[in-house]
Amino acid sequence: MPGGEGAATDVGASADGASADGASADGDEPEPEDEGLDVPPYPGESRVAQLGNALLGRSAEIAVAIADAWSNKYGPDHTSFEGELRSEIVKVTQIGNLAVGHYLVTGHSPSNEQAAAMSQSGRAPVDRRLGLASLTKLYLSWRDHASAAVREEGVALDLPRNVIGFALEVIRQGADSSMVGMAKQFDVAFGELQEQLAEERARLAHLAVHDSLTGLPNRVLFIEQLQRALAPSGRRRARIALLFVDIDHFKNVNDRYGHSVGDRLLVTMAERLRDSVRPGDTAARLGGDEFVVLCEDIRGHEEEAVAVAERIRVSLGEPIEIDGNTIVAGASIGVAVASSGDDPEVVLSHADGAMYAAKQNGRGRYALYRQAP
Repeated sequence: MPGGEGAATDVGASADGASADGASADGDEPEPEDEGLDVPPYPGESRVAQLGNALLGRSAEIAVAIADAWSNKYGPDHTSFEGELRSEIVKVTQIGNLAVGHYLVTGHSPSNEQAAAMSQSGRAPVDRRLGLASLTKLYLSWRDHASAAVREEGVALDLPRNVIGFALEVIRQGADSSMVGMAKQFDVAFGELQEQLAEERARLAHLAVHDSLTGLPNRVLFIEQLQRALAPSGRRRARIALLFVDIDHFKNVNDRYGHSVGDRLLVTMAERLRDSVRPGDTAARLGGDEFVVLCEDIRGHEEEAVAVAERIRVSLGEPIEIDGNTIVAGASIGVAVASSGDDPEVVLSHADGAMYAAKQNGRGRYALYRQAP
């Protein structure tokens, strides 16, 4: 009968002679295995989290060790390392430790704030706190120190090789990602600096040839434009008109109301002057209360220039309200018509002389330069 006497078998032995407790049939112990190698590590998994917590616990220690290493490298008297720079190194490396440790523990990537803080270090070379090459070495130094700490903690915790290797790969990728972010931030900061420098150069170039109070072209730029307008131009003799404008009673305004009101009066007069000329004409301030207007391509002998002078006279003669005070200043205007090839300084002198003639005849009017017969 099946299962009767003589048919019984040892249920503790396998078909190949191994016992149920893992010992081989000949009594030898089994080969030890690297426990856990068959379980792929992942962020947040208990063994990986152990390494993450260990790294978090040593975060400040690692940051200070890196800062000390840099201090020893540059020497205690290296002024660029003092104060703010050491704090920058400690901050950047500690942020890296916290970001990687947090990822190993939770599986969550660095927050936007952490990522921004790490990439912000890319501004350091532009701010002249640290060279770009030195900043790159700093990230590599952090990678090496953090990796050494993970290896030490992995051995101390008796963790499998694949778990330690996983954490080391996270550190490596974190360092690479941080350096890419740093480079991008450096490019952004460098671009901003270039824009600021270009704007400053443009501002200085503008100030060099413009009046700081009114924003009109100054004497230097006006003389250049007058010389260009009077330069010989082949067969055709271009005609221009030069208007010399002097504010009437300006000294009285300064004496009575103060220089601040006087300046505001000049600014208003400059705006009115600019609005009174033709498109393409140039209004400039020579200095003090003296302005000039260059009218190019005058078609009539004097009529067009006189029309511009009349508009200016009317506009500048209108009352101006400043701090509750009604000020009526007006202007005296001298007009000189010239042709290409004429001497710019002589033409300017002619317009100036005509302006004084207008003042002598009662102010608030214009006068034409007439060449003596």
